[in-house]
Amino acid sequence: FNVAGAYRLNDNFSFGLGLNAVYADAEISRHTGELGQVAAGITKNPALAKIPANSNLAKLKGDGWGYGWNAGMLYELDKDNRFSLTYRSKVTVKFKDGDFTQNIPGLLDRSTKGKLDLHLPDIWELSAYHRVAPKWAVHYTFAYTGWDSFQELKATDKGNGGVLFEKHEGFKNAYRVALGTTYYHDDNWTFRGGIAFDDSPVPANNRSISIPDQDRIWFSLGSTYAFNKDASVDVGVAYMHGRKVDISEPLMSKDQLAAIGGKLGNPNLQMPNYEFSSSGKAWLYGVNFNYSF
Repeated sequence: FNVAGAYRLNDNFSFGLGLNAVYADAEISRHTGELGQVAAGITKNPALAKIPANSNLAKLKGDGWGYGWNAGMLYELDKDNRFSLTYRSKVTVKFKDGDFTQNIPGLLDRSTKGKLDLHLPDIWELSAYHRVAPKWAVHYTFAYTGWDSFQELKATDKGNGGVLFEKHEGFKNAYRVALGTTYYHDDNWTFRGGIAFDDSPVPANNRSISIPDQDRIWFSLGSTYAFNKDASVDVGVAYMHGRKVDISEPLMSKDQLAAIGGKLGNPNLQMPNYEFSSSGKAWLYGVNFNYSF
């Protein structure tokens, strides 16, 4: 939710400011999978192999709010050239009263209240528009997102502060660059097209099956039809192509493995590694009706 206002200082400069609120309703779950079978082999306890793969090692469900602000500046060199700089602040969504459960039949049945802070990034964006001919314009944008604020997913017990689950994410800052063009056919029809490159914030060594993110390329086409000077309709379509990536994810982290190995007196304890591949493709469509009064 965002409320914003703008002020035009003179023929060249305009400024905008907004306040925003983010509401999230989320569920995070982690299942046993093959962990029971692996643990049975390590501990020589065959009962562990009978743990159902769909048992909940950890599940947190809840909702929360976060708050931030955004600002923008527009500089119009003349009627054919303009530049903008915008900023959207970081937002921390606080899940303060989530329902945390663990259910491993015959071994564990636990429920408590958990909390988690989700750190969403700030975004800087620089854009420009140039009408280079009576019927043609070019426009471009560069966005920089501070994804390094998202380093982990960590839930703690609301009562005693103990760690309920923790997953390292280790995101890095990322950028997006786009280039487009507009063709003004006549008073009624306007056509647009563009291409963009979207840098993934997930380093290759932190890519996981839960977030198998990848670099993406976007291709887009759109048009505007003006019925008159007050009413118009926009239509657009975009195709997103994510490159194929390979993922190697261990059953446990090195720290977890070292801790278990120490308790079992086996510092060279080994766990299986799982290999995956991932790619993403998507079509996006949009229709917008505009009316000025």
